[in-house]
Amino acid sequence: MKKLALIILLLSSCSLFAKNLGHRAGGGKGEYFDYLPENSIAALQASLSTIQDRSDFLYLEFDIQETKDGEIVIFHDKYIKRMISYKQNKQELDIIYNEIGASSFQRRFNNIRIAELTFEQLRRLRLTNHPDQQVPTLDEYLETSKDYGLLKPMSVEVKYLQTDVAKLKVINKLEEFNNLYMKNADIIFESEYDLPYLTGFLAWKSKFKKVFGKDPSWCKRIINAGLYGVFKPGSHKNQCN
Repeated sequence: MKKLALIILLLSSCSLFAKNLGHRAGGGKGEYFDYLPENSIAALQASLSTIQDRSDFLYLEFDIQETKDGEIVIFHDKYIKRMISYKQNKQELDIIYNEIGASSFQRRFNNIRIAELTFEQLRRLRLTNHPDQQVPTLDEYLETSKDYGLLKPMSVEVKYLQTDVAKLKVINKLEEFNNLYMKNADIIFESEYDLPYLTGFLAWKSKFKKVFGKDPSWCKRIINAGLYGVFKPGSHKNQCN
C-alpha cells in the first residue's frame, strides 16, 4: 500500500507540472518544444512567439544558478553532463578540464558543476545537439522576455546560489523587471494559475533552506521587493511565511 501511495503521489506531482507549457521555457524532453534545449533562448523565443497565449501556458518558468565568478545563468542541473555533451564539446572541454584541474573521475564522466566554471568558460560550450545555443544569462532571459512580449507571469526557480552578492543581484534584477515591465504589461492570469505574483521565486524546500532559509532577512528583502516570497513547486506553499 505504501508503494502504491508513493506512485500515486509521484504521478500527481508530475501532472501538476505537465499542465504548464511554460516549464523550463517550454523546451526539453517531455516539453512542448522537445527538439529545443530546455531553458535555452531558442525555447524561450519559440514559446513566447507561438504558445504563450494558450490557456495551458500558466506561467514562464526557468531555473537559475551561479557560476564560479558570480554570473547568474539559466541552467537546471548542478552538473553540466546532461545538457552539455563531451562528444560535441570535446576540444573546449579538454582545455577547460586542464584549466580547472579536473580529476580523472570528472574527465571520465564530464562531471563538472556549473559552480566550478567561470562564465567565460561556460560560454565556450554549446548545449547538446544545438551548436548555436549557449547557456543564457538571467539578463538575456529578461531582455528576451521583454522583446518577445511576455504576457504570462514569470516564475524563477532557484537552484544553486552560493554568494550573498548573487542573491542580492537576482532580487534586484527581478524587482526592476517586475516594476518596469510586468506591471505595465497586460499580463494574463489563467484560471488555474494559483500563485500571487507577476514575477516571483520557486524553490524546493532543500534549496530554499540552503539558499535563503537560514537567514530570515532574505525573505524580508524578497517580500519588500514586491516578489511575495519563495514558493514550493507543486503545492505553491510560501516558505517565507
